[in-house]
Amino acid sequence: MPTDPAPRLGRIIGLFADVHGAQRTLVGALADCRAAGVEQIALLGDLFDRAEQADGCARALAGWPIVGVWGNHEREIAQAAAEDGALAPETVRLLTALGEEVIVEDVCLMHEATDWGRVATLARLSGRATQAAAGREHDGVRITFAGHTHHRAARDERGPIDLGRGVLTIAPARRYLINPGALVAGQYAIWDRGAGVVRFREL
Repeated sequence: MPTDPAPRLGRIIGLFADVHGAQRTLVGALADCRAAGVEQIALLGDLFDRAEQADGCARALAGWPIVGVWGNHEREIAQAAAEDGALAPETVRLLTALGEEVIVEDVCLMHEATDWGRVATLARLSGRATQAAAGREHDGVRITFAGHTHHRAARDERGPIDLGRGVLTIAPARRYLINPGALVAGQYAIWDRGAGVVRFREL
């Protein structure tokens, strides 16, 4: 049986965290992404809260190249519903393509950034890196995108970054932890990798 190809990142990526089943908001954000030339959607977890929301969210995302992770809300629900045959095959395919954590090149996608030692970026930014954590670091991870908190934020080694202008220019020599905000509240981001810019959007 052939293995799935390693995940890849497009040039312009929509970053969606914490949709929590808000299908109308998801559709609106996807329309904005299409108008902005987005090529791929990165899911940062909690796409839905209940099994009955799953198929609608998957239908909204149909046709988009997807990379990303599941969150604490949908993991158990999706597993139980898939075993019961309660989810559409397309929804099962979408969910099984997601992971606990995805690393592509120097980018890490995850849902919950609570274990600061797991990712080198997070350990360094928190100042709480330990000897034990050092053995588990992901060498080369420079940018970590995470959700879960519902709080739009970004930081680098120097501390929190002011996002008041809605734009973050990624400096090549820095490490970042970035949360695009919760899509359920209309917040998301578009990352132009070619230009090295993350633009924070709101519906």
